[in-house]
Amino acid sequence: MARTEHQTKPVPSGAWDTHHHIFDPDRFPFAEGRHFTPARASLEQLEEFEKSIGVDNICIAHGLSYGPDCTSLLHYLDRFNGTARGICVLDLETVTDALLDEYHAAGVRSVRLDFFRFRAMDDVEIQTELITKTAARLAQWGKPNWSIQIQQPHLRFWPRLRQTINSSPIPVVVDHFALIGASSFLANDTSSVVQNDSYLPEDDRTGLESLRQTLQEGNLWIKLSAPYRCSNLEPGFVDLKWLVRLFVDANSNRVVWGSDWPHTQRHKDRVGKPSTSEESFLKVDDKKWIEAMSRMMSEKEWQLMWVDNPNTLYDNAA
Repeated sequence: MARTEHQTKPVPSGAWDTHHHIFDPDRFPFAEGRHFTPARASLEQLEEFEKSIGVDNICIAHGLSYGPDCTSLLHYLDRFNGTARGICVLDLETVTDALLDEYHAAGVRSVRLDFFRFRAMDDVEIQTELITKTAARLAQWGKPNWSIQIQQPHLRFWPRLRQTINSSPIPVVVDHFALIGASSFLANDTSSVVQNDSYLPEDDRTGLESLRQTLQEGNLWIKLSAPYRCSNLEPGFVDLKWLVRLFVDANSNRVVWGSDWPHTQRHKDRVGKPSTSEESFLKVDDKKWIEAMSRMMSEKEWQLMWVDNPNTLYDNAA
């Protein structure tokens, strides 16, 4: 069987969506000081969406607009009677072992770091400090099978992040293709398709190699999620193919899929807008993207990404 098959493959039975949100501010008000205000996206709409693409298992990412108050996340997880998983946000200054125990029992298996809140998106030293402190807190607590989740846009940070992640006692997951801009995204057009890293600046190519090596070394996972944050070529986002292959070839056991439903707007589109103004969601043809992505992988790689890897990452047997 060829490494990369060209036929369209269905979403396999037991598939996971490892990154999506629920926003219900009428029941659970958003936090003060949030960096954006999303429109409404209900649990019922989420369930309808997952059914439409053939997903059986979900991992709810607590919306950063709620801050570290995870009341809403616990509410939604309870609706799934222990079958769903969750990604929380913690206040390390106040979190107790008892609260972590409660989160674990509810199905939480990961901590999302809010780099916006700590002004860390453009500061690798703050990023590494947050990762190190969170990992130490979780290790001190002692429950197995948790992870840390990050997103940050700078490839040049990866040599430094590589050291931190490889020394962490807790696995680290990076969202959304590590926010690596594909050729169309960086060119800000809908025609530029380059299927290698030649369009990237030299420092970024060096950082990309550090990211690839970190993934290969095994304590880093990556979500192939939110392609519209990295490419302008919807619906198939074909200029991401080389990145899909780079990550899968580096370590096919460390790649998972996420929708990022309900598709909040890209960070660059929020510049200059009030954080309290409600923003609409993007329209994304998830089915077309899934079909295109399926042609970039072998059957075995497809099964790993959708089923086997998320079962491992989110401790589905526990």
